[in-house]
Amino acid sequence: MSLLSITGYDLVRGIKAGCIRLEHNRDEVDQLNVFPVPDGDTGTNMYLTLLSAVKEGEKNSSLPLGKAAKAISMGSLMGARGNSGVILSQIFRGFAKVLDGKGEANAADIAVALRSGADTAYKAVMKPVEGTILTVIREVARACEQEAQSGSDILAVLLAGIDEGYRTLEKTPSMLPILKEAGVVDAGGRGLLFFLEGVTDGLAADKEIQLDTYKEKTAFGRQEITRDDIVLDFQYCTEMLIKGQKLNPEDIKDHLRPLGDSMLVVGEEDIVKVHIHSNHPGKVLETALQFGQLSDIKINNMLEEVHENRNNLEQYSQPAFSKKIGLAAVGAGDGIISILQSLGVDCVVQGGQSMNPSTEDLLNACKDVKAPAVIILPNNKNIIMAAEQVKELCDKRVEVLPTHSVMEAIAALIAYDPEGELQEIMDAMQEEMKKISYAEVTHAVRDSGVSGLDIEAGNVIGLIGGKISQKGNNEEEVVLALLQKMIHEDSELITFLYGNDLEEDQAQAFQEKIMEIYPQCEVEMHFGGQPHYSYFISVE
Repeated sequence: MSLLSITGYDLVRGIKAGCIRLEHNRDEVDQLNVFPVPDGDTGTNMYLTLLSAVKEGEKNSSLPLGKAAKAISMGSLMGARGNSGVILSQIFRGFAKVLDGKGEANAADIAVALRSGADTAYKAVMKPVEGTILTVIREVARACEQEAQSGSDILAVLLAGIDEGYRTLEKTPSMLPILKEAGVVDAGGRGLLFFLEGVTDGLAADKEIQLDTYKEKTAFGRQEITRDDIVLDFQYCTEMLIKGQKLNPEDIKDHLRPLGDSMLVVGEEDIVKVHIHSNHPGKVLETALQFGQLSDIKINNMLEEVHENRNNLEQYSQPAFSKKIGLAAVGAGDGIISILQSLGVDCVVQGGQSMNPSTEDLLNACKDVKAPAVIILPNNKNIIMAAEQVKELCDKRVEVLPTHSVMEAIAALIAYDPEGELQEIMDAMQEEMKKISYAEVTHAVRDSGVSGLDIEAGNVIGLIGGKISQKGNNEEEVVLALLQKMIHEDSELITFLYGNDLEEDQAQAFQEKIMEIYPQCEVEMHFGGQPHYSYFISVE
């Protein structure tokens, strides 16, 4: 069969099918991750991002194609997890730009939209690396454009792109040495091709696709809070879409700001999404009506919801700003959360290795912080891009301190001043980060060849600065080998955070051993409680 044009309904159906195809194969994509560490794996992050895109697309499938594409783009952005998820959201963003204003699209339109998606994704990455999902989507788009010049069948165009995508995927190990060493192709590129295959099958099918059995199984949240006496400054959570012409999100924000807090206004010239907590939802609706037609109106009495579940008090209670600069950080483990809070972090998003919070999780955390400016500490390289997206979504000024480890965050927090000037504080925190080297000890979750090491699943492995540096038979052996590489004559302090797989007496005994080996250094051992990682280590 051939397909000469698609509507908004068709696009949503295709995206849904692509999401399902990736879900069926996400374990395979996860296994392609070069590093054998238990981290937020690519296939899972891409799937959860797509799931959010599908949910938003389903709400808008009856709209013209351009508006449905915008909804999908916004859903992917709000649900983006990990670097692969953020890149995927940027592909959708560029794709939607080309389809803006269209009721239907032909093969040429789809090819140009894919090119725009590839270009937008490249621009979103500060230092694009070839041999990744970026390379694959670029070559997919190029092949689609070539096919569209000689044919009008959308399915043929997509298939040409997928064929070229697989040829490119096979070349990724020759472009990126770390892939060649590990003997794998790029995980993000593989996940993208699974998705595009599903999209093509979905567009070729006439029947509606059901996503009911594919539910998000991973939930992230801030530390639970329980309190008997609940007071809400603003009782009603009010959400809507405003549809009109030449809409200005900033103008809408200015008009709505006096009516409540926890406000989010995002969108384009013809459709804007509004979320606000207010005591007068009627006034919110009347104000919004000045700008255009309203749809998807939702008003929830949060007091009733809080009485049903008191664990989310801080999400809805927003007193006046208590300081100039607040902090939001990502962390996992009771000990780590307590340490971050003791050092001034206002809101800890639970996550990190093996569970990457989404852009929306981080956005909500920033909204919860009682300050007009917020610094995010991602504490994981795979969360930094998602954190960067919060800058353009949050009503507050948001900056991201690119911490790759909680140990870097702890060092940086020494320079934190809640009443200082934001850029000066950021610079000072960066300087403190440079004073330490950090390491992590965990177990390999898959066989791999990295950094000249033949690693088998179950091996204890050690990473310095995020790079695998050591393997061994037990944690102590690996830690000692790491310290030999990290400690120099000027080293003064060694800090350990031990995980939930170790007992306190075991950690204390090991601390005493380290003190004997390095008597010139002060040695601190603290309970971190982090999953998957036996030790987080810093040397200063």
